[in-house]
Amino acid sequence: MAPSAWTFIVPGDPNQNTGGYRYVRQLATALNTAGQPARLVGLDGQFPRPDHIALDAMERELAALPEGTTVILDGLAMSAMPEVLARHSQRLLLVGLVHHPLADEAGLSQAEQDWFFDAEKQALASTGTVITTSRYTARRLRDFGVTGGRVVTAEPAVDDGVFAVGATRSDQSAPNAKVLRLLCVAHLSERKAQHQLLEALAGLKTLDWHCTLAGSDTRSPAYGERIHSLVSELGLQERVTLTGELDESALLAAYQNADLFVFPSTYEGYGMVVDEALAAGLPVLSSDGGALADTADKPGAITFTAPSSCTTDRPSPA
Repeated sequence: MAPSAWTFIVPGDPNQNTGGYRYVRQLATALNTAGQPARLVGLDGQFPRPDHIALDAMERELAALPEGTTVILDGLAMSAMPEVLARHSQRLLLVGLVHHPLADEAGLSQAEQDWFFDAEKQALASTGTVITTSRYTARRLRDFGVTGGRVVTAEPAVDDGVFAVGATRSDQSAPNAKVLRLLCVAHLSERKAQHQLLEALAGLKTLDWHCTLAGSDTRSPAYGERIHSLVSELGLQERVTLTGELDESALLAAYQNADLFVFPSTYEGYGMVVDEALAAGLPVLSSDGGALADTADKPGAITFTAPSSCTTDRPSPA
């Protein structure tokens, strides 16, 4: 393995086209461009509650790194394996990258929330610096024993070369007077709350609209199946398109061909897609869950209150 000043570790394929994975890739690219050798490693196994394959993969990767290497660990990969991190915390410079705490994921039982909270608190204790993608998450981490002096907040930036298409929207992509084209970009999951969006749209069948749900339906397989079934149950087969995960060019086309971006997510650690949609020239309707109250507080975006019944029992950072 060639020496590297920086190693980023993420769960699964590093090339997944989600906001979080794009964020990590941009960090690694920026370091390499600046002459700081950086490599990006994806771990096999099950996440976020790791199986033995994931635990062994993290152990092998950390053990193979030279002493003193700076390792930036994505929260999805590191937060539930405190014992592995503790074994390497003295010889490596471990940095946590937390988009949002795993205990704040929607759909968890109280026992699961408690398990993730305890595991992540222990894992973060083995890190030095902790990077968060929002001030909201930085404040939330106080509950995990991460004090302000250890936290660096680095909010995501929009890649203007990819998403700034608003100025070049053609006549073909101008709003259609008859059909309002809605777009939601998010993998299908309980927290992203596509079921709430579908249920709301089902009450608007007298209006002319079409909604595209762009995002993986396999990251949370049971929920993905639920959404596919719900489309049929609500009689929305002709009104809703499920695309699966899109590559960069297809995602850009989706933004260009939409009239309104809708984001029902009940909780986000930042919400990069809001910035991407605004950069693409789309008005945004978003919930105010988690950091979205700040991220969507921009010209061109309005928010609605995230249903409290769909959020976990977490403190409100202040």
